[in-house]
Amino acid sequence: MCCNGVLFHIVKLGPDDSAKELEALGMKLARKKTEPYFKQPCRFLSDCRCQIYEARPSRCRQFECRQLHLLAAREVAEEEVIQLIDEVKTRVAKVEMLLRAEGNEAVELPLAERCAQVLEERSGSDTRELAAAMKGLSGMLSRNFRVQRPPSLESGDGA
Repeated sequence: MCCNGVLFHIVKLGPDDSAKELEALGMKLARKKTEPYFKQPCRFLSDCRCQIYEARPSRCRQFECRQLHLLAAREVAEEEVIQLIDEVKTRVAKVEMLLRAEGNEAVELPLAERCAQVLEERSGSDTRELAAAMKGLSGMLSRNFRVQRPPSLESGDGA
């Protein structure tokens, strides 16, 4: 979920990452102020595997979701995590189905961005189900997968 556009919408490069090297691999970088970043879903994600694993950016190397932290601390069982992941996959599938029903198949964009586009373009009762499904998914991701950072570090940009 960290690479497919469900958990995050962008990933900023770290100070030790070489933008030139990543661009030479084919990564399309953008700039926010002067900070380089790339959009999710990551173009190097294929069949749940990173195609540039050895050369991936530092934030990709360092990121561990909340469930991994809890597993490492033995605060949750692997079976519980698998159930949560399955529930997220079910919720994502529902949101994607609702997006397709609205004519949005822009899978190259992050899921939340796709939802925002549809909700902005169309309003009213016909989008309530999509809005509710995305709100529920987002809350579940925040509670269970996103790592809680001190407010001074939160930027809303993900990893």
